[in-house]
Amino acid sequence: MSENIKRILGEEGQKKISLIVLKSDRFWNVNKRCPHVLKFDVNNELHLDFIVAASNLLARMYYIPQIRDRKLIAKEVVKVHVPEFKPKAGVIIHENDEQLRADLKRKKKYECHTRLPNYDDTFDIKIQSHEFEKDDDTNFHMDYIVATANLRAENYDIQKADRNKMKRIAGNIIPAIVATTAMVTGLICLEVYKFVQHHKKNRII
Repeated sequence: MSENIKRILGEEGQKKISLIVLKSDRFWNVNKRCPHVLKFDVNNELHLDFIVAASNLLARMYYIPQIRDRKLIAKEVVKVHVPEFKPKAGVIIHENDEQLRADLKRKKKYECHTRLPNYDDTFDIKIQSHEFEKDDDTNFHMDYIVATANLRAENYDIQKADRNKMKRIAGNIIPAIVATTAMVTGLICLEVYKFVQHHKKNRII
């Protein structure tokens, strides 16, 4: 919501964009809106929603007692000093999704091992995973999704969505994945039948 956009819109990022524009007509267009940076405001309800949800999700992962008092969280948040953002040299601005995927693949291959912590520093850390449940209004799952999605929408001046709409969307994702998986599994099983029955032609009977 902030640093990545500052990196793109910064001086180094604009130089990269200018080089891309020389090879095409425009960089920002209807399908690729220019974002704007969000500045954190503790009095902004949506900003605080994100902090409350994200912090409590992390707290549960590390077996830390959760805090639901928004006033207390807001009081502590304003005490946190965030260093001023300073863009690094060598900014990469991807022209399209193919370049982004290629860059992510390269980073995974050559840089992931450098980000792994030492075993001695982590062997006694206990963490637990979250199992997504959209209908439990006490687990902060939908709170986080709603806050994150609407903050990103604000970045790009896109119309925000209410909680009920997002809950309906989230509820449709898992059934769609299950149905697709079942269809693919069925097709694979048909190929297994062909193999077991020693069929050489592309048919079962």
